[in-house]
Amino acid sequence: MSTAIHTADLGPGEVNLFVPPDWFDLMADGTDREATRARCADLVRLTYPNTPFERREEFTSGLLYCYDRFLADGVVMYGVITTPLPSTGTQAVWQVYGGVVAVPERPAEMDLGKLLAQVFDQQFAKKMAYIEKFPTDMGLGFGFISQPPVLVPRDWEGDPGTEMRTGLAGVLSCPPDGGRGLLVIGTCLDPDQVRELAGLVAVIAGRSVFASRASSE
Repeated sequence: MSTAIHTADLGPGEVNLFVPPDWFDLMADGTDREATRARCADLVRLTYPNTPFERREEFTSGLLYCYDRFLADGVVMYGVITTPLPSTGTQAVWQVYGGVVAVPERPAEMDLGKLLAQVFDQQFAKKMAYIEKFPTDMGLGFGFISQPPVLVPRDWEGDPGTEMRTGLAGVLSCPPDGGRGLLVIGTCLDPDQVRELAGLVAVIAGRSVFASRASSE
């Protein structure tokens, strides 16, 4: 979620993220890489207590690699959910990202597909299947869900080039007068879980607010 180009003129600020109380946010320590490594190492140790230390170190280094990439791309939140869903008992494997994006002065008239194409690429807008506008604690919310196909990598089971459907959900929350907004994106491996994923994404984006709106320098 590369946002640096689009938010360069907005100035610094803070966002109060509304997330579950047991949420493990890889980006919670900001630019403090050592604190991030310590938290990740502790999480890996608790999750895989019987795994050899060297292997746990590899897991921790993998999380740090993600942290470095996300930090460089302007992501302010990244969490992973791997738990059985209360509704069906099926295992959830969800990833949720959040970043700040620039929005026009009249966001109610905004073309969500065009904005997402600016943040990601021109192909992203084609992945949206359902779009809805709703109120948020910031003012306006624009949400979408889709079940786009992705190409299975060669090291996965199945024939190379096989497509599989996934779940994709996102919400942009922003003030009525525009400026900047919080874009939260969620992905899941099971496309049938996309509506439940969308509910979580909508709550995070809908209840999060900017703590300050610093003027541009």
